[in-house]
Order: sequence, then structure tokens, then C-alpha cells
Amino acid sequence: MSSQPTETTYHLYTFYASSCAARIRIAFHLKNLTYVPHYLDMAKDDHESDEYRKLNPSAAIPTLVVQIEGQQDFRISQSVAILGVLYVLRPDMREHPILVFRMEEIHPTPALLPPASDPRARARVRELVYVITSDVFPPTNSRIAQMVKGVRGERGTRRHLLRPYHHEPRLHRLRSHTRPHPPNSPYSAGERLTLADVVLVPQVEQARFHGVDLARWPLLSGIVARLETLDAFRTAGWRAQGDTPDKDRVAV
Repeated sequence: MSSQPTETTYHLYTFYASSCAARIRIAFHLKNLTYVPHYLDMAKDDHESDEYRKLNPSAAIPTLVVQIEGQQDFRISQSVAILGVLYVLRPDMREHPILVFRMEEIHPTPALLPPASDPRARARVRELVYVITSDVFPPTNSRIAQMVKGVRGERGTRRHLLRPYHHEPRLHRLRSHTRPHPPNSPYSAGERLTLADVVLVPQVEQARFHGVDLARWPLLSGIVARLETLDAFRTAGWRAQGDTPDKDRVAV
């Protein structure tokens, strides 16, 4: 592997209100990595265009395109898979070695997974990530809401379909998953910020939008309040994006 600096550019296809895209924005800001944003207006179905489907046949957001000098572009979708590229790959892996080298060697901190020497802690973080992204999130996904509306033959009812009772039982289970840690633990998986926190905050923002009162879960609300004071989370939030409507945008 060459030790010479290699030019790498990250292109993120994003939408200000996408909780999946927010996960990636938070991760990039935590790593102090920059990216070129490409804004897609989901309200106008930009993500369903033929042009975007060439990048992501699933027509989902986000998509990350990594341009590395002298190499073929590396394209990946699905937020958890993107997070895996950012934080799991190692320089000794043969596939895309320069991409791996840049992420893990040039930007090793903050480490968002516990050290490999603590496999139980790593498994715990991954468990929380999948509880949030595979259990809590899917029933509240906009695509699922659209599918249900299609079956019901109704329009304009997304907010009804995603009322608090769709969020609350899943947040209750998530609270149970976080209970093994001491009540004063600052983060989702204990004493250090991890990928579990990266995926937690966007989901909580979505729950708030649909009228969920987090006061019922003081452990979760305390963790989220602490995270939302951090610059990376504030800068990546839906109110601070280049495509955020003027009426909702806040300065950070």
C-alpha cells in the first residue's frame, strides 16, 4: 500500500428529514470528515428518478459514493452498511485498501466501537444498533407508511399512520435494552459514545415529530439530551441542513 497521500472525496445523497441519512451525517461530523452533499427532495420523489436509481436501485436514502484518486468509485447504500464501511474495515483487508486506510488510519478517533480486545462490549453496541435500526425504525419508515396508505386507498394520512402508539412500545423495549447500564451512564452503551448513540438520536427526533413525549423514559431522554449538546449532533440535525426549509432552519 502506498504511503503517499491519496485524494478522496465523499458524496452523500441525503434529505434533511431522513433519519437514515442523519445517521451518516452524525458519523461524518464525529470523525471530522467532510462530504459533498447531494440533496434529494423526497416530498417531490427525487429519489424515485431514473437517474438516482442508477446509483441506488432501491431508490432509498442515503447513498454514499467514495471517489478515490486512481481507483474506481466505491458506491454503497443502506445506512448501517455505510457505518460498517466507516468504522469496521481494517487496513489489512484487501478490498478497497486505500478507502480502508483513510478511514481507520488517518481518522482513527473517535472510535465508535469498543476495542477488539473487548468483544462482548462490541457485541453489545451492535445489538443496540440493530434494535434501533431493525426493530424500532422500520414500522415508522415513510416507505412503509406509503405502502399502508396504498392498501387503504387513502392520501394525506401519514401522520395518522405514524401516531405515537407506533413509536411508544418500541421505545419502551429500547429502554429495557439500555437498563443493564448504571442509571448515570452518559451514553447508550455505557461510558463512551458509540454507534448506538449515532443511530439513536435520529430515531428520537422522528418520534418527537410524531408527538411522542420522551419524559416517560428518563434514561433515554437523559442520554439524548446529553448527545444533543455535542456539535456533531447539532450540525447533523435536520434543522441545520442545506435543504432544510427556511421556516425550520436554525443556525448552529
